[in-house]
Amino acid sequence: MLTAGAARLDITPPLGTPLRGFFTERRATAVHDPLHVRAFAVEHGGAGIAVAVCDLVSCARTYLDRAKALIAESTPLSPDRVLIACTHTHTGPETGDDTYTAWLSQRIADAVRLAWERREPAEAGWGAGEEHRVAFNRRYRMKDGSVRTNPGLANPDVVEPVGPIDPEVGLLCLRASDGHAIGVLANHALHYVGTPDAQHAISADYFGCFATLLQRMRGEEFVAALSNGASGDINNIDVLGGARPKNDRYQHTERVAALIAAQALWAWHGATFSGEAPVGAAMREVTLRRRPPPTQEDVARAREIDARVAAGESVLMGDRSFARRVLRRNEESGAISTWVQALRIGDLALVSAPGELFVELGLEIKRRSPFGQTMVIELANDGIGYIPTRRAFEEGAYEPEASALQPGEGERVVETAVALLEELHG
Repeated sequence: MLTAGAARLDITPPLGTPLRGFFTERRATAVHDPLHVRAFAVEHGGAGIAVAVCDLVSCARTYLDRAKALIAESTPLSPDRVLIACTHTHTGPETGDDTYTAWLSQRIADAVRLAWERREPAEAGWGAGEEHRVAFNRRYRMKDGSVRTNPGLANPDVVEPVGPIDPEVGLLCLRASDGHAIGVLANHALHYVGTPDAQHAISADYFGCFATLLQRMRGEEFVAALSNGASGDINNIDVLGGARPKNDRYQHTERVAALIAAQALWAWHGATFSGEAPVGAAMREVTLRRRPPPTQEDVARAREIDARVAAGESVLMGDRSFARRVLRRNEESGAISTWVQALRIGDLALVSAPGELFVELGLEIKRRSPFGQTMVIELANDGIGYIPTRRAFEEGAYEPEASALQPGEGERVVETAVALLEELHG
């Protein structure tokens, strides 16, 4: 018999906390809506797994490993049986060696512990809908043959996007034996949806709005979370459409959330539920090759740009981006050791990616998965930045230039994920 539980805890940082997600320093001066960690625990036949989704831009392995160690102390769940992911809201806090992040690790562990302790006899159902109106591949072929990221609305030099989107809205629903909802974990590949107060207001972005709207649609309270799919090259800007939707009152944020919630509800009502869905987990540490350090000429230019920014001068966004990624690469060395993970509940598989995985790589994992349905969850168990395709490195533009990885490492993540899925499927 399946048992399941869910929990939600507030992880909103104090005002004054540095915010991540843009190329300029920002500190929180307001809270539009609180941030949460939402946890789900499932057990069948003595084997358990858990998933926690956090309203954060990303979080490094060090701090999520710490949360998993705390979970192992308070539950029977070993680290390989717990997946912790970030949504990638761009109005969330910096994380690092500070008081907030230490508290955050404990808070994540508390949420998973509560979900585990709240387990009750349950059924699991899964399914998927599709939404084609809100996501766009943000990398475009230009008339001169080059590839540009976010080339600007109605740019006459744009020819076409160079990659696909993934319109699928995946869903896992956990319900009690009397029919009431315990928790819903959804998944969609969309980078984020910007908010009008992005410069100073903490917000869970459309991910938090989704959770609120889905409960309103159902007319009941439960723990609802929207995880981010493989969306390293996906955003909500329709470059070819020529105009951005109004969002001065969070209209577009809510509209996108409502469309995704509607597809989740569609999948929910079409799902087949069972109380005899086996669960399983597999996780593998992979060592990914890091790009060579930047040239001294690039480092000198980056430091000059950084000094101009610090002095309050007006600096182009592209130059700020260049300086940020060059200085980061200059400080980093050695290979990147990170995690790839797979969980199963019946014929549904959940796959983790440790950074911002390109959509083509996520679609390849789904295509090759032996399970009836697969949800790819990015920024899970680590936050190593962009994970582009080999082709994207050849094309250039922002994401591969900003990536810490060498070409081909994204494909290695795919191969590892598929191997774990095959191991779980048996």
